[in-house]
Amino acid sequence: MIGTIAAREIRSGLVTPLLWVLLGVGQVVLAWIFLQVVEDFSALDAGERPASLTQELCLNLFGFAAVLAMFAAPLLAMRMLSAEFRDGGYDLLAAAPARLIEILLGKFIALAILITPLCLLPAANLALLSGTATLDLGQVAAATLGLWLAALFFGAIGLQASSLTEQPGAAVLIAFGLLLLFSIIGRAESLTAQTLSLFGWLSWNEHLFRFLLGAVRLSDLAYFLLFTGFFLALAHRHLANRRLQ
Repeated sequence: MIGTIAAREIRSGLVTPLLWVLLGVGQVVLAWIFLQVVEDFSALDAGERPASLTQELCLNLFGFAAVLAMFAAPLLAMRMLSAEFRDGGYDLLAAAPARLIEILLGKFIALAILITPLCLLPAANLALLSGTATLDLGQVAAATLGLWLAALFFGAIGLQASSLTEQPGAAVLIAFGLLLLFSIIGRAESLTAQTLSLFGWLSWNEHLFRFLLGAVRLSDLAYFLLFTGFFLALAHRHLANRRLQ
């Protein structure tokens, strides 16, 4: 049943223009950033370069792709629950012989598959340098993994927000608000005692940054997996409450 629901959501996502617009706009901007970084790096002498070409490209390309994924995930998620609540499609799905967890996982897997091409765009741009420059492939792989995990985290927040309301626009705003909170909460650390690092740990961009530097740490993996599971659990709870009403 999970596969059936996921396949249905993927087909629905592929026939709508939203995904293709996001990929097209994302690739245009990433290509411009790629050319700009390579041009600036080539203009410097070896002793003047602050970092390797791989690091410069990873920080700029994957950093922008993360911002793009942060906007894309709620937009893709809003039609999976909120739009179905509004149109009545979810009531038909809920009446099917499927458990709530199967419905939710089917939609989350579909969202993960739909957003994966967006996560691969930076690596695809870096592949253009194959044979002309030596890149640290381990760092590129770590950055790709970190971006994908961040996108899953964004998708889980998008589904949780989508489970709260029958208005897709409101779901997107709720998701953007939560993501903005998790983006800037690390700034609160500078307003408190320097020894208090909880706010910094809650900020997703702090964890992604270490992936972009090529460091794959267990604590960063745990952060994305923990919060992805947490927001999916919240979405499951809202769906269970809706079934009881």
